[in-house]
Amino acid sequence: MHVELLPIGLFPSLGVRFVRRWQRAFVDSRHGVGLVVIDTAAPQDDEVVGFVLGTSDHAAHTTELAQDRRATAALAIGGLLALLVRPRVAVRALRTRIRPWTRRALRLRRTAGAAARTGPLLSPQVAVMTALAVRPDWRKSGIGVLLVTRFVELVREAGATSAEAQTSIGPQGAVGFYERLGWTAGTQRHTPGGDCVRTYHLALGARPAP
Repeated sequence: MHVELLPIGLFPSLGVRFVRRWQRAFVDSRHGVGLVVIDTAAPQDDEVVGFVLGTSDHAAHTTELAQDRRATAALAIGGLLALLVRPRVAVRALRTRIRPWTRRALRLRRTAGAAARTGPLLSPQVAVMTALAVRPDWRKSGIGVLLVTRFVELVREAGATSAEAQTSIGPQGAVGFYERLGWTAGTQRHTPGGDCVRTYHLALGARPAP
């Protein structure tokens, strides 16, 4: 469903197997948030008609993932195998992605090492809604609003003071959806793959005192 409905970016182009492995990194994380809506009346097995995936503390999630060598190795191997059978995708990734990813990974490792030596820095806890999708025949049913509302409730309970989400500003994006829900439009940028995306923000209130 993710590959079919959210095709923008490199990860969906690596196929279902890689995306499943990437999603598991969220499910296995104590900072991960994943929700699905299922049609129990579907004629076959229970059918997922919508889902949301993200983190309640994105900085902590990425730092812990960078420190987890087994998880990062599994993602790296999975991505390499997917690229080997998709030469066009591999060429595009080498041209636009590999160098920035390498710099980012090294920066994350340095940050994680510094945090381990000095303790984590106090900073606002930002939740990130990484993926949100609803099947076309279920749109305008309120499922998207339900998923976002529940995501916001969970990350607020986990201590997040704000939430972020990115969406394409093209026909496959959800600009109007976020604006109707009261999210604030932020920066707009072009991805390495040439897509134009906009970041949206939602203030969740101050973190409760310990």
